[in-house]
Amino acid sequence: MPKETGGGIHKLICLLCDTPFSQPVTWRAFFLLKLEEKVCHSCRSKFKKITGHICPLCGKPQSIHELCKDCETWKLRMNDSLLLRQNRSVYTYNDMMKETLSRFKFRGDAEIINAFKSDFSSTFSKVYPDKHVVLVPIPLSKEREKERGFNQAQLLAECLDRPIRHALFRLNNEKQSKKTKAERLLSEHIFDTKNNSVEGMNIILIDDLYTTGATLHFAARCLLEKGKAGSVASFTLIRS
Repeated sequence: MPKETGGGIHKLICLLCDTPFSQPVTWRAFFLLKLEEKVCHSCRSKFKKITGHICPLCGKPQSIHELCKDCETWKLRMNDSLLLRQNRSVYTYNDMMKETLSRFKFRGDAEIINAFKSDFSSTFSKVYPDKHVVLVPIPLSKEREKERGFNQAQLLAECLDRPIRHALFRLNNEKQSKKTKAERLLSEHIFDTKNNSVEGMNIILIDDLYTTGATLHFAARCLLEKGKAGSVASFTLIRS
């Protein structure tokens, strides 16, 4: 916990660089429960939020607002009725984010979720204001979750004020990050769900990273086809 000093200043340690920094305390911050900033200004300034023109389907930053080549390929490969409705993300995948995500996922530093929590929650509320959507975190295999100690998609989902449903399970243990783009697009049977598991629900899939879209599109197809979801969109921390 931070220590309060005279003058309403809190001394904190940055989660990412371990540098001490100060945060002024106001009554507004106190009542909004924003006393504990987790990341120093220098580190936070190195994260790049997505702004400007994006692909209307996957949310990829680009110079014009039209479908990107990857999404054109998805529309050719899959029936429109089984496609992910849209994806939106908070940050781009720059060097700072790559290093931070590596610490978060592969070095088991779950506390780093607090570096993203505020931006992740506020952006989600703007993109998906409907309180009736249901969150489905992308699952890890049991072996991978045991190895890591947590599921990063679950931690991200818990940052949001929406019901969470664990409707998907993985059919294999292969790391998507180790596959080539072509291999990801061929790995169609990644997930399964129970019959009618999310019948009629408007689902938002939650994951850390959108790369090719394979994981999220195949999850969406599973929930739409077998789970009978009303609709499936997604929200990720990062769009690479």
